[in-house]
Amino acid sequence: MDSKQTQPKCITLRSQIAQLKEPIIIGVAGDSGSGKSTYSNGIRRLLGTDLVSTIEMDGYHKEDREQRRISGRLPLDPEANHLDLLRSHLALLKQAKSIEVPIYNHGTGKFDSPVHLAPSPIVVVEGLHALYPEILPLLDFSIYVDPDHDVKWQWKYERDVKKRGHLAEALTEEMLKREAAYKRWIDFQKTNANVVIKIFPSHLKEFSRHEFTGNLPANCYKVELIVEPGQVSLPSLPLPFDFAAMLEANQPPFMLAAVPCTYWGRKVMIIHIDGVLSQDTIATLEKQIVAYTGIPLEEGLSTQNIPDLQAHEQVSATQFAQLLITWRFLELVNHRLSELMAR
Repeated sequence: MDSKQTQPKCITLRSQIAQLKEPIIIGVAGDSGSGKSTYSNGIRRLLGTDLVSTIEMDGYHKEDREQRRISGRLPLDPEANHLDLLRSHLALLKQAKSIEVPIYNHGTGKFDSPVHLAPSPIVVVEGLHALYPEILPLLDFSIYVDPDHDVKWQWKYERDVKKRGHLAEALTEEMLKREAAYKRWIDFQKTNANVVIKIFPSHLKEFSRHEFTGNLPANCYKVELIVEPGQVSLPSLPLPFDFAAMLEANQPPFMLAAVPCTYWGRKVMIIHIDGVLSQDTIATLEKQIVAYTGIPLEEGLSTQNIPDLQAHEQVSATQFAQLLITWRFLELVNHRLSELMAR
């Protein structure tokens, strides 16, 4: 059968998602401060906040901050979390039943009152152990965020010290203590992910033959997306580039490559993204996604206020990766809807 015949009509995709009786659950795992929220928020923004709800797994910790200080236990230890409760909650959502989600307040370091959550068409579960073996059977799509060591330390420092008010000395001590715990209890989850997001400092300077003369934003990263191919392809998604502009000396540098390979015994594509992409390129991609889904963007990447050099004309590799991940997830949604239509 022609794959195009199995695809839902573009104009009705949003309404069909809204009518799903069993929610599609996305697991987003990674270390604390790895950027999990960046990608889960990107999915929510691109698919529509009314269709997507989020469960933050910090609420399933067994101890609050003061209790952990006394016990010495780290939240990375799966035994320090109510994973059994999370599993039962996800099972209830799959049955279209509501749950009471426990909430951890990072400002106070204590637990707040639980929040009532009714099942939405798409549920994002975000946390340290989101891809654990007991959770995986309840997930429809899985993402692991895996930034470079130095990038992760920088992000966590900026978040916990500058935004959450933690003491720098105490944070450094905790992060050193967490290194072995991360390798023992968290890192292995990437072997089961549909998408692995690896983040490094930009490598573009390495491609210059002599002195690098380009100008990059201060926080410019290289993103590698390790992606399993989807079962049913979506309509083509052309990526426009102005080749004439690429030859102008004042253009910001970028790199985009797709490399087939194996990853932990699975066939995957690795998408390499580095530098900054033009506003026009991203705006065109977003319009195509909106045309397919029927979901209007609340705020497009191409219209966001991004600081640094010529910010109004640039979109980072991290933001571009959000679009690609969402498109890969829509392949899953498309497959699920096609199966329902065939019944």
